[in-house]
Amino acid sequence: MKKIRHTLDFVEPNPDVGKLLINGYPYTYRSAFLNQYFEDAVRTSHPTGREILYYSSLFANYRVLKVFADRSDDPQNFLDVSESFFMSMGYGRPVVESGAVKLISSPIAQTYLYLNTHPSTEPVCNFQRGYVSASLSLALDAEPGDIYTEESECVAMHDPICRMIPKRWKGRERGDEVRFPKIDYARLDYYREDNPDFFEKIALLRKAIPAADDTGNIYIPSAYGGLRRAAYMFFPSDYFSYATWRVLEEGDRDTADLMIKFTGYSGFLMTFVSLYYTPIGKVAYGNPETPEELFGAILSSMKYWGMGFWKPREIKDGEVTVSVHNFYENDFQRLVGVSKPYSPYVVGGLIGLLFAIYRVKFYLQEDPMFIGDVLKSYDEALELFKTESDFVPEENAQVVSVRW
Repeated sequence: MKKIRHTLDFVEPNPDVGKLLINGYPYTYRSAFLNQYFEDAVRTSHPTGREILYYSSLFANYRVLKVFADRSDDPQNFLDVSESFFMSMGYGRPVVESGAVKLISSPIAQTYLYLNTHPSTEPVCNFQRGYVSASLSLALDAEPGDIYTEESECVAMHDPICRMIPKRWKGRERGDEVRFPKIDYARLDYYREDNPDFFEKIALLRKAIPAADDTGNIYIPSAYGGLRRAAYMFFPSDYFSYATWRVLEEGDRDTADLMIKFTGYSGFLMTFVSLYYTPIGKVAYGNPETPEELFGAILSSMKYWGMGFWKPREIKDGEVTVSVHNFYENDFQRLVGVSKPYSPYVVGGLIGLLFAIYRVKFYLQEDPMFIGDVLKSYDEALELFKTESDFVPEENAQVVSVRW
């Protein structure tokens, strides 16, 4: 069994810009539930959505793993590091046998079965197979894209395990262009501010957030009705940024916008509302006493998850304006030349928080919210909350106004 470490052992926090970095690249925690909705959005809104997810993972993981590879003295040593890192980040437990990678306890496949009443018709562990390709490409000194990993069996399809089969493709025979833009975060002008207690809060969160177990899963207690705990993963943020960019630029933009908003909506309800009742929430939010203080406290916690600075500009009855500085999807879009960066996830997340605080008033309810109620409430929330979004380059901020 490879050594499992705490995710935050790998992190280089940058409190001035609200980032959590590993090997210089941004990372963020996301629940397996939120990731499931995001992957549904990508597959639905782009004709090759499953491959977009695979290449997003290959793109994001290759650069991070390359730093580990450059530090290693031989390929086997690097593969051992890569396997340990895989499990520590909460992606499951890989076992290599007979030219294949057997993935035990994939949180992505298990979450698919939890949320759906029927098995998937295709494998769903696209993030993990992208990681496998990135790792093997570096071990074999191959260019990213020259090794392609297929998932031949998947727990989400009611197979007993998830099985990955990597193959070397001469000339990239699959015909899908490997579009890896050059992303240099050092070129970006970030919004900056002082955070004198940042490292103290991170140290407390490290104690509250568990390390992965021996199956490579990170389980955090959940306050949602019928859900005792939820799996979390520490993702390279560019996995989401790259996929969002491609579906907005190439796919059905209206569908992508609607469904990625839902990703933010459901994710914020199921994560930040649930955390309110846990020790993690007590560390991150403090003890807010009014709806406005609670909204502000949850927004202020975003820097502890690597999501930049979320700052209310105005909170009054029926209207809120929020500046979201240094959010990873906006940063990525700026660096690939998008003139007006836009993250539907940001908009949906704000709607979700406002719905929970001002409509449901969850903090006054004795009974927990149920996942089914969250799913059913989205259309109601879209009708109730009207949004406008703009981007202010001088502040590196997506500015979202919400009225109800």
